[in-house]
Amino acid sequence: MAKYLDICIQPVSKKHVAQYKKGTTKIGKILLKHGALSSHDYVADDESATDLKAAFPKAAKTKAGEVVIVALAEFKSKAHRDQVFKKMMKDPEMKKLMETSAPYVDHKRMIAGGFKGLVSLVV
Repeated sequence: MAKYLDICIQPVSKKHVAQYKKGTTKIGKILLKHGALSSHDYVADDESATDLKAAFPKAAKTKAGEVVIVALAEFKSKAHRDQVFKKMMKDPEMKKLMETSAPYVDHKRMIAGGFKGLVSLVV
């Protein structure tokens, strides 16, 4: 297994989920355009998943009315991820999205990082 994941976990206000979805769909398309293998976002739908305070005590803390969103982008390797991100951050559409996401995404409470593959089982 040689795949590499970039994972981002962040709280988003429930009232801004639709706006987040629109923006992250554009970001996913930019990632794919620059070589990512896949892009996925998941919104927590049970109580234990939305309690970020329990899972990440010193990081992002959910507030009343927020949900937790997990975004995953898949790459061939860490080097491939770094290449794609470099191209993505130079993309004019991405720069525009970063400027307009401020009202609904608190980047200071975002947790992100890369993960190399360990085990992968697929049906």
